[in-house]
Amino acid sequence: MLNKRLAACLAAAVFIIGGSGVLPITEKTDNITAYADSYGDFNYEAVSGGVAITAYTGNGGKVAIPSKISGKKVVSIADNAFFQCDAITSVTIPSTVLSIGNSAFMECESMTSVSIPDSVKTIGVCAFSGCSSLKKLNLPASLKTVGEAAFADCTALTLVTLPDVGVTYKYEAFLGCTSLKTVNIPANTAEIEDAAFGFTIGDSESAVYTKLSGFKIGCYMNSKAYIYAVLNDLKYEILDPDTPDIIFGEDDDDTTGDETAPGDVNGDDIVNIVDLAMTAGHVKGVKSLSEKRKARADVSGDGNVNVTDISMISAYIKGKKILKKH
Repeated sequence: MLNKRLAACLAAAVFIIGGSGVLPITEKTDNITAYADSYGDFNYEAVSGGVAITAYTGNGGKVAIPSKISGKKVVSIADNAFFQCDAITSVTIPSTVLSIGNSAFMECESMTSVSIPDSVKTIGVCAFSGCSSLKKLNLPASLKTVGEAAFADCTALTLVTLPDVGVTYKYEAFLGCTSLKTVNIPANTAEIEDAAFGFTIGDSESAVYTKLSGFKIGCYMNSKAYIYAVLNDLKYEILDPDTPDIIFGEDDDDTTGDETAPGDVNGDDIVNIVDLAMTAGHVKGVKSLSEKRKARADVSGDGNVNVTDISMISAYIKGKKILKKH
């Protein structure tokens, strides 16, 4: 398995200087570019709805980003704006900001805290990757997307509070957060991609994911977090233990007839993520399906339930394929 985080972070951290890409890999670089506008310790540029902070030129310490510059709202933190600003110890982001760009605070290694307001909807690729002194994190209720490797290698992070809204956590979002032993993932979480929680990159040349020692997910029954924990063989604690398990629980085949549509593994008249999880669980050996449910999961009609069926059900859910009876 390739290390997606490394490729994503390096690509996001490219500085465009004089029309040519300069890729910072092994050495610290000064965030110096020619800008037309500056305000105090900040460089900025006009964007839709206000201005974006494009660079920081101050001496570090506790940094408070202004909410307005020249009467215009600060609505975003641009890509690479605070990249490798080692002198910064904390950052307060104003409630006018809607997005935090790719690699915006990447490798701010002395930053112990950041205040992210409820206005922020997107956190970009590798936005806080390598912030190795960051200890606690409270993600805002307005959040929609946490980008690829956004908080990867935040090795001092011990506490993360996630909002109970439809957030998508892209792959490797919290990869390599080795001090994070427990995370409670709310029921309304929209999506959790590969290695978003509970994994790091192994030391071998193949760069495979390895599970974090002692890591545990707190999750709600039948939620995306529950599915993620089970399919990835991560330790988990059910936060609503009285809720019936309709995904990996015992079969209830007697309540469904033979006219169930292909792909509707649990027979509830809809093909969705639950059916996909049940099929994947069977293929991975997490929970075997009954004969009737295996017949529904075998959407390819080859007599076996395998990765082909997982792919076909996934494509159907995404609207890319029609499932037919065989």
